[in-house]
Amino acid sequence: MGYLGKTPLSRRDFGRVAATAAGLSLVPSLILVAAPDQKSGGAEQETKPASQAPPAPSPEAQALAEIVKLRYGPRLDDAAMKEITRSLDGGLKSAAALRKVPLDNTEEPAFIFRAWRGDHA
Repeated sequence: MGYLGKTPLSRRDFGRVAATAAGLSLVPSLILVAAPDQKSGGAEQETKPASQAPPAPSPEAQALAEIVKLRYGPRLDDAAMKEITRSLDGGLKSAAALRKVPLDNTEEPAFIFRAWRGDHA
């Protein structure tokens, strides 16, 4: 039955899920931009055996998954809950990595938004 089961999501819930997914899809690229170039990082990943199981999700991710299960439990099967828990764990790890990047209040973003105002330049 997948994520939806018998009860469809409302347009508002779908919008929230879509916005969250879009926002979370940007996190890995932000980490790659902010992280320094590491030459040995790829070599370590290649030497790991392929049969090694992924690490268990953090207790925080499991607690957040329980909240999702309480709220949307009838619509989710076991495979969906495992994927949601894995995704939450990845998001928490990405957020922790972003928090480690030192930023001052005076640092500007990589781009500056300027609204177009017709004839004004």
